[in-house]
Amino acid sequence: MSRSDYLSFGGGSAAAGIDIAATLAYLRAEGRTAGYLTHARRAVESSRTRTFAFDPIGSNYCDFCFVKLMGGEFDRLADGRERCVRCSKTALRSSEEFEDVFAEVVRNVETSFDISLRVPMTVRMVNAKEIARRTDERFEPTPGVDARVLGFAAEHRDGYTLYVENGSPRLASVATIAHELTHIWQYRTWNARQIEQRYGRHHRLTVYEGMAAWAQVQYLLFLREHEHAERQEAYLRQRDDEYGVGFRLYADRYPLSRAGDVGLDTPFRHPFPL
Repeated sequence: MSRSDYLSFGGGSAAAGIDIAATLAYLRAEGRTAGYLTHARRAVESSRTRTFAFDPIGSNYCDFCFVKLMGGEFDRLADGRERCVRCSKTALRSSEEFEDVFAEVVRNVETSFDISLRVPMTVRMVNAKEIARRTDERFEPTPGVDARVLGFAAEHRDGYTLYVENGSPRLASVATIAHELTHIWQYRTWNARQIEQRYGRHHRLTVYEGMAAWAQVQYLLFLREHEHAERQEAYLRQRDDEYGVGFRLYADRYPLSRAGDVGLDTPFRHPFPL
């Protein structure tokens, strides 16, 4: 019995009396077969077959959500990044906004991946210079996509601290938080020495960052943010660093669920995920 065969979930004898073909014909005649649920199902189905790709040359993209920038409808930030109008409008500017988003992402990440993050966590919004200093990042703007680190997680004796850049767009912040929460889960769940013994110290970053990148994209799919997830995936697939290589390894081992429903076999279920 299919999960979608809801008429069979109890009351089977009563359901047998329904003329399904006539009912469908009646609904079509009344114009009730193209509602928002139909459009949502079609969007999910199309996302399973659609593949996003960046133009090889000559195009500019938002450095936060990776949407193509058209004309002059974007903001250029002081560090050279370009931000689309939508990202500018949804930037998180107060600690209250950020705390609400953070609490929501924690709940949803726990639900979507069936994990627990009940550990002491401190959340801080910091400026771009602080992020760059703590991550040793050297940012150089280019005409294409220039995604820059928007946050990081740090482990200390009293728990964990998650740093996210203030003023980041909402969706970019959501993706960053999901990424960093994955690191916090790794820190408290994995045995770092065993991970290095299994994969080698030189592959450590690939194992950690690859899983966090995979979880970030899968979480966006869980939220039904298909377009943003597709652009994030396309960007990761073209990267040749630990993030990109690791993401491709995890995506091969754990295929992304385009419908957003995460199955039981995820990296979170294995002490050695690759």
